[in-house]
Amino acid sequence: MDLRKLECFLAVAHRLHFGQAAEALGVKQSVVSESIKSLESHLGGRLFERTSRRVSLTALGQALLKDLEPPVNALRAALGDARKRAQGQQTELLVGYLGGGFYELTSAVVAEFARSRPDISLRFVELNYLNQGSAVLDGKVDVALARLPLATHSLTRGAILFQDARTLVVPSGHRLAANKLVDPEELQYERMVRLPAGAASDEWCNYHFPRVTPSGQAIANGPEIATVREGLVAVAAGQCVMTLTSRARNYFAHPGVEFIEIDLPPIQSALTWRTFDHRSGPRDLEMAARAVAARLGTLALAEGPR
Repeated sequence: MDLRKLECFLAVAHRLHFGQAAEALGVKQSVVSESIKSLESHLGGRLFERTSRRVSLTALGQALLKDLEPPVNALRAALGDARKRAQGQQTELLVGYLGGGFYELTSAVVAEFARSRPDISLRFVELNYLNQGSAVLDGKVDVALARLPLATHSLTRGAILFQDARTLVVPSGHRLAANKLVDPEELQYERMVRLPAGAASDEWCNYHFPRVTPSGQAIANGPEIATVREGLVAVAAGQCVMTLTSRARNYFAHPGVEFIEIDLPPIQSALTWRTFDHRSGPRDLEMAARAVAARLGTLALAEGPR
């Protein structure tokens, strides 16, 4: 089995179009077709249902896509690093972050990592609510500082670098604005921001933007958002409320909103990487971040990767 066949499968699986897949790969469509045919023969089953009008994944194809993409992305990254080293270039680790990333730990983490891995440079890539997990799985970044909980076995996380109390973000002058601590049962009278369907797991969405109160009372739907800033604008416009970490109030000041602590479980953040990515860079960054978090007192759980 060669990598080209796997690349062809992934390209078609994502585009559901043989011509577009061939164009993306820079090869003839016949090459893609023959690669898929060879892969199906090797596996003993059809990966795609093809008609004159559409292409769709079979159940076998869907399962293969889920299992195959993480290791192929890891292999791509490893080969890319090897190619750079062969050319005498410094390798690069793409670090995704949501919100403020490492916040006040950033410069210390960069310095700590540079001491142990001067051969690797860090490049930071801002993520949003829609891609904080998929960006790692898709290979757009190598690691990401993500808000838990994770919802896939294809990602591994390190120690919890931050564990922050939850705040409720409300419009200025809101009925709850004078409270020091909000009872989460009050959310039954509010509209909560939402993510587009399929953007994140139900577990993640229900944890960060709950649909029911602790006693089971329904929370109405507010507007859909993709970024923290979009949520803050919607709150300032009086359209909804949202929850964020207590740390966020220091980095996301916005006119027309107020942050109030709410009695909900804390928000935890940890570095994540592809389970099949066995390169040392992601784990070395996690160790550097863990050391800095322990030194500065933000480390919540000094445990090994999981």
